[in-house]
Amino acid sequence: MFKESMSKGSVLKPNVFMKGVLIVALAGLGGGRAVGGSSISAAEAPSTQGGWQAEFDDLCSKTQDAMTLSAEDLTVLIQRCDSLVPEIEKLDATRKTVFMGRLKRCRGLYAYVLDSKKNEKK
Repeated sequence: MFKESMSKGSVLKPNVFMKGVLIVALAGLGGGRAVGGSSISAAEAPSTQGGWQAEFDDLCSKTQDAMTLSAEDLTVLIQRCDSLVPEIEKLDATRKTVFMGRLKRCRGLYAYVLDSKKNEKK
């Protein structure tokens, strides 16, 4: 059926939506070069970007363990998320949107768990 629907010599072209999804996915995975970003390698990125990427990765890597963290640890994570916002604000529009959204979700989870732990104590 697939072969019948294609005329001889035709080429399948990805639609605009799929191109956009691919660009956002690559940007979120640090594929800035693949979408026309800078030419620095992934290994160089944290040192040249002030370490914000490493901090971001560390912050958001703890979301799976959020329920096991103490209230003090959650408070520190929330503060670290807040202090990372200015660094992400400096990024280009696409990367800023992706990383800011992810950071807000991580922070939101930590704040939700912290609130639930405080309510348990009451």
